Amino acid sequence: MPTRRKLFAVAPRDLDPTSWFIGPYVPVVFGLFVLVYGGLLAALTWGQTAHPLLQFAAVGLCVLACLLVHILTRSPVRAGVLIAAVVVVLGGAGLVVSAIGYAGSDFSVELWWAPFSLGITLATLAPYLPAVPLAITGGAVLATSVPIAFVIIDSSVPMWGPVTTLIIVALPVLTSTLMITVFSATTVSAMLPIVDNRSREVISTVLEPHPDDEETERTNLARLTARAVPFLRTIARRGTVEPLDRAVAGEIARYLRDDLVSRTDLAWIGLPADDRRVVVIDPDRRADVLRPAQRTAIRDLVNAILNDSAVDAASILIELRAQSDGSTAIAISFDADQPEGRKVRHLAPYYFNLRGEVADVRLERSRLSFRVPPADRP
Repeated sequence: MPTRRKLFAVAPRDLDPTSWFIGPYVPVVFGLFVLVYGGLLAALTWGQTAHPLLQFAAVGLCVLACLLVHILTRSPVRAGVLIAAVVVVLGGAGLVVSAIGYAGSDFSVELWWAPFSLGITLATLAPYLPAVPLAITGGAVLATSVPIAFVIIDSSVPMWGPVTTLIIVALPVLTSTLMITVFSATTVSAMLPIVDNRSREVISTVLEPHPDDEETERTNLARLTARAVPFLRTIARRGTVEPLDRAVAGEIARYLRDDLVSRTDLAWIGLPADDRRVVVIDPDRRADVLRPAQRTAIRDLVNAILNDSAVDAASILIELRAQSDGSTAIAISFDADQPEGRKVRHLAPYYFNLRGEVADVRLERSRLSFRVPPADRP
């Protein structure tokens, strides 16, 4: 996809999830703000309306919208259209319900809490949607709930004209729409050069052997040949192959194959065969299709996790699965006691290296998943 199109078609979280460790909680924080701000003003205007409970119902709708955005964005399935619909429907309903509650009452529309709270509810979408969907979502709110709320409360605001009243009601939502659209486009434009113009030079594709590793390799080689060499010598001296020899040869072959496979599973991430800190599940041998740059990025990330004292290294699990489109899905699971912010700062440099070589990166508390495109695709 051309860079200009990406600018308006990619969400900030898709490019840089590591800087959004607070991202999943943005809707919760905004929801708490709406609850305190809207609830306080609803309580202060209790005697100014014949239906004060409708104000609290309106607050509840806006808060519910924020909470649903939080829940839906925590799911591994992208729910862009759904979270936009939640804000338009529930947030817009909160504005309309609040307007109904104030209908027929003499109140100061410039101090009305609902338009501002709806703008805050709309802002919860900023990290999760591209610029164009954000603009469309804000436009949908301006075209639906704002006019309805204006028609309901216009007669209750005698001191302001219709145009001024409409501006007061629509301005918070319009301002929020412009801010989140500009925010998304600016963040994506700042991140795209880092991701798209990354260096293609492969650094340290081959690990420098450590003396201890060389000694381990010699020990493994001696162990592998300890059973096969005497068996072959026996057959050579005898000069004939008996049925029992075929059975023994099959057992030795299976033993050697299992051992070599286990060594290969760890070798591509730079770990010795007897390392028990990491378990690799790769039944389809997908590691063989990874490019050197991709192996290097994954290896560096795994080593960063292993070198983190807050991670239980004995529980690191790497799974590689073939997908129907020819790509490879990879997930790295680990147990970490480290606070979210510190963990993200620790993994961020390795994440950027990995992000340049793979797609669909998702960083969760104890799991990192991504997809390696087929070899003939970028």
